[in-house]
Amino acid sequence: MSKKPVSEHADSATEPSDDGAAKPRMTRAERRAEEAQQQLYKKRHRLLFILVGVTLAVNVLLGFLLYESMVVQTERDRVQQAATERAKQAASGIENYLAERQAEVQQWAQSPELLAALQSADPEAVAKVTARLAAGSKDLIALRAFRPGEAGIQPQHQAPLRYAELDLIRRAVRRRETLPEAAPLGDVWHLQYASAVPAGGDTKAAGALLASYSGDGINNIIDAGEDSSGKLVLRQEFSSPRPFALRTDGAGQAAPAVTQKVANSYLSVEYTPSAVLVQQSKELPGMWILVLSLAVTLGLVISLLLSRLLVRPKQAPAGEGLTLPKQYTDAQAAAKTSESVGAPGSDRSALRQDILDIEVIEEDEDILGLDNSAPRAPAPAPAAKQRNVPDEVFRAYDIRGKVCPEGITPELARDIGMALGTEVQEQGESSIIVARDARSHSPELCEQLIAGLLASGCNVINIGVVPTPLMHFATFELNETSSGVMVTASHNSAEYNGFKMVINGQTLSDVAIKDIRSRIAAGKYLTGDGQEQHIEVVADYIDRIFSDVALAGDIRIVVDAGNAVTGVVAPALFEELGCDVIPLYCELDGSFPNHNPDPSIEANLQDLLAKVRESDADIGVAFDGDGDRLVVVTPAGKIIWPDHLLMLFAKDILSRNPGADVLFDVKCSKQLNQIVSGYGGRPIMWKTGHSHMKLKMAETGALLGGEYSGHIFIKERWYGFDDGLYTAARLLEIITLRDQSIDDVFAAFPTLPSTPEIRVAVPEADKFALVEKLIAEGEFQNGKATTIDGLRVDFSKGWGLVRASNTGAEITLRFEAESEAVLEKLKLLFKRELKKIDNTLQLDF
Repeated sequence: MSKKPVSEHADSATEPSDDGAAKPRMTRAERRAEEAQQQLYKKRHRLLFILVGVTLAVNVLLGFLLYESMVVQTERDRVQQAATERAKQAASGIENYLAERQAEVQQWAQSPELLAALQSADPEAVAKVTARLAAGSKDLIALRAFRPGEAGIQPQHQAPLRYAELDLIRRAVRRRETLPEAAPLGDVWHLQYASAVPAGGDTKAAGALLASYSGDGINNIIDAGEDSSGKLVLRQEFSSPRPFALRTDGAGQAAPAVTQKVANSYLSVEYTPSAVLVQQSKELPGMWILVLSLAVTLGLVISLLLSRLLVRPKQAPAGEGLTLPKQYTDAQAAAKTSESVGAPGSDRSALRQDILDIEVIEEDEDILGLDNSAPRAPAPAPAAKQRNVPDEVFRAYDIRGKVCPEGITPELARDIGMALGTEVQEQGESSIIVARDARSHSPELCEQLIAGLLASGCNVINIGVVPTPLMHFATFELNETSSGVMVTASHNSAEYNGFKMVINGQTLSDVAIKDIRSRIAAGKYLTGDGQEQHIEVVADYIDRIFSDVALAGDIRIVVDAGNAVTGVVAPALFEELGCDVIPLYCELDGSFPNHNPDPSIEANLQDLLAKVRESDADIGVAFDGDGDRLVVVTPAGKIIWPDHLLMLFAKDILSRNPGADVLFDVKCSKQLNQIVSGYGGRPIMWKTGHSHMKLKMAETGALLGGEYSGHIFIKERWYGFDDGLYTAARLLEIITLRDQSIDDVFAAFPTLPSTPEIRVAVPEADKFALVEKLIAEGEFQNGKATTIDGLRVDFSKGWGLVRASNTGAEITLRFEAESEAVLEKLKLLFKRELKKIDNTLQLDF
């Protein structure tokens, strides 16, 4: 049986449905419309998936941030608040107790009977009056009154008189501020009050009243508020970076400590929370969960809306009628549109949109990363005009050179001011302290420096002609800024000058100084209109040292300022400390007619040695050209070089601060290493140079540092910068507290045969390369080489050093050995190796 032919037309007009029934076959245009619809859904789903992923990631980050701010930070704030309340409570109780004792002492000091007894100079009358006044006083151990200058050390008294008490009495007699001071005595401590007699007023005091109280009164206050939720430490702090702990109670380290100062005293209360207090301050995360849930819900809703908003059907141009299947009735129009899409020469961006049947606006293209155009390169900055700036004056730790057209000039000083003022402002400060020494060209250089600073928009605080330590002192004490610049060439001869710079408390060195040069060369400055003001700091500086240092005896001192700037401060300082001062070359003369202001050269110390012998002085001190270096001479004609000064200071400071770091440079005696270790300190050898040493002092937290050249850095009770004047004052304090001459004091420290610094002229351009070549090629047998600064070679019986000077066209050498014979062998060894490198060197040692 033959089959009936199937109509081609019928076959194209129907197709089976899912239930087996025939349905009309879609036309080509309808099929394209359905495909476009499917593409649209795919795009929406893909975009929705991306947006949901981004939303969840954002909410995870948001949840973390909210948890930190709403839960963790809340707990921290609660712990901090609780700790603060406990510290305040203890401090308030102590403050009230101190105020009661202070009022009691002031009342006694106003006693007419006490005043009459002191004026009568009758010790028995004074003792009777003080005994009557003291009767029945709470916690009082001793009440004593002294006429000016009559107080002396009483180590065996039940309330001993030591240096600290003598200083307190002396300040009271001079009507200076006398806050209560705690005096440790083994396992207990006393509280000392001093007052002038009569108290108050401007009249000369007839004497001082010293009241010594037991520390039990304050201990009882602490005991009354004791709990187990943290650690409470009662401290006393003067200017030392390590406060002394008078009492410690409890335990705790679960959160940062809170410190509360006790008003009108040197005391403070430090409270450190324990885990108990932290647990009590826990925060339930209910609000955080609610906020995060709302954020997630809102993010998902926005993602859904964005997926529909950003991906939508294309609106066809008028007359082309491209729509979705339900509205797609004109097959011919669809076919026409389809053909036009694929037509040769059609625009490719239109092709992309038509194939996807999606319209994407420009902003959406940026979000979705659909913009394939190349990124626009930023317009190049206009090149700054390059300038010729002498490189050799920008040294490792300051700017320094001869004042000449090829070196330091007024024009360069102005450029340095512009560059330095720009750096200061870019590092967050608006003012800088300016000082200068007494060299003949310093006034003009300082004037131009200030002009440059002001032109950069930086304000200037001009403190005038003062030593460099006073510039550093001002950066610590003035509220306006912690930046400063000093016009000086330190110890160099009269034809030199330069600039020492500090920004934000950091002395500039190495790269930072080269950056100043680069900024000048490129002319990259800020511009503005800074303001200048003048401030005097000499009196404040002297008063600050006077409040810190007290001499226990009379001393005659010769002060050699070398006609440099220390002549305006040193004699007045030592007179204020009670010394009999014999000035030598303290008149300012920038030509230095008597000797160069470099005390590290023995020839420059001969006049000082002669003056000490002639005047029968107890000590002689010599400062360099800007006062940050010190060398000492003795009545026996000995020069106490700075590494031996460091030995005495290490012994003194380590006795109060066991385990402290002590820093010294590569030129110092190897005996210093053993001395520091022997007294319980940690010796650290470092690079020569005041900038390098200051940075290392800050890094290590060392309480003492020094260089063989005379820079001494004291952090205990002082600021940590190099200060020859303060160092001399502290030396006098140590000596007067001992019943020995200065020669006897230093005789206790070992001295090995050694050389002073030996200087060999080498051109600026060659000196560093010479030392580097010696390091690479020198043959020093089994010696241990140290190359942190030049080459130091240590042997079992001595050592030698070669380094390039950072302040002059020279290399410097130094040797030390156990015997003169070994010393000579070391010299010959280094001579031989240096001659191998450069046989033209003049090695006259």
